[in-house]
Amino acid sequence: MKMAPGGTTAIPVESGDPALDMRSFRRCLSQFGTGVTVITAQLEGERVGVTANSFSSLSLDPPLIVWALNRRATSLALFESASHFAVNILAADQIDVSRCFSTPGIDRFGQVPWCRGETGAPILADVLAVLECEREAMHDGGDHVLMVGRVRKFTRFEKEPLLFVQGRYGVAVDHPGLKAPPTAATQAPVAETSLLVMLLFAYQALSEKFDAHRQAEGLTLAQSRVLAVLHRNPDGLTLASLVRQAYLGMRDAEDAVAELAERSLVQRCGGELLRLTDQGRERREALLRRLHEFDAQQLAGLPDTDIESIRGLLTHVIEGPAAPRQSA
Repeated sequence: MKMAPGGTTAIPVESGDPALDMRSFRRCLSQFGTGVTVITAQLEGERVGVTANSFSSLSLDPPLIVWALNRRATSLALFESASHFAVNILAADQIDVSRCFSTPGIDRFGQVPWCRGETGAPILADVLAVLECEREAMHDGGDHVLMVGRVRKFTRFEKEPLLFVQGRYGVAVDHPGLKAPPTAATQAPVAETSLLVMLLFAYQALSEKFDAHRQAEGLTLAQSRVLAVLHRNPDGLTLASLVRQAYLGMRDAEDAVAELAERSLVQRCGGELLRLTDQGRERREALLRRLHEFDAQQLAGLPDTDIESIRGLLTHVIEGPAAPRQSA
C-alpha cells in the first residue's frame, strides 16, 4: 500500500482484474479526461456519424490521428469502406450534438446543421475544430477497430472545448492553484471573477465533500444522479432521456443502471422504461435527508438574508429572469 501525499494511507475505491470486472475497469479509464468528437463519413449518399472520445493525435510528420470504433457499431461497415472521414471536435455549448450522435434510432443529420467538406465527409456547424482525413490504415484493437487518418485539412475556431471526464461533461478553466505571471498592469483574471467559474468550483468543492455521504449509502456519483432523475420522473424514463437529464455519458448511465438493477433499486418496465423500485425510492430519500443535513452544515453561520440571496441567485440562473409584470 503506497502512501498518499501528506503521509496518509491511500485507500483505493476500486481495484481488481479488468478481465473479471469490466465495469469497474471502465470507471477507472474514465478518470482520464478527454475532449469530445463526432466522427463523420459519407459514401454513395449514405452518411454516418458517431460520438467518440477515443480520439488522439498520433503524428505531426506525417500528420496522423487515430480513433477507435466499437466492432458492434452499425456504422462500422461504412467507415471501413469510406476513403475519408472528418473529426468534428465539439465546443463547450454542443452537449446536445454529442448526445444526438450517441443516441440510436434517430435521424442525426436531420437535427444538426452540417455541410459537405472538401473530402466529402459531413462537417458539423459551430464546432471547435475540424480535421478532414483520408483513411490511412485500420488495425485490430480487441473489441474496437483503430482508424488511422492522414489529415488533409484542418480548421480551428476561437471557442471553448467540451470535455468529458468521470462519466460527465465539463469545461476547461484555469486551475485555482495556478498564478498568473506578473504584468505591468495587474488586473484580476476573468477566471477569478466569472460567475460560471465560481459556480463550477463551488459545485466541485461541495460534491467532493458530499461524496462521503454517497458512499455511506453505497452509491457512486453516477448512481446517485440516476436515482435523482428517476425520483423526479415516477412514470419512468427511457435510457436516452435519462442520459440527457442526468448529464451522463451513455456507457456510464448504462453501467449505473445495470448496477442499480442488480441491487433491486431500479427496474425495467415494458423493456424500455426505467423506474425506481420501492427500495430505490427509499435509498433516494435517505440520500436527500443526508443532503439537507449537509446543506445545513455548509450554510451554518451565514445570516438568513445571505442564504435567501444565494437561493435567489441560483434560481435566477437556473430558471432565468422572471417575466416582467404587466401594469393594469
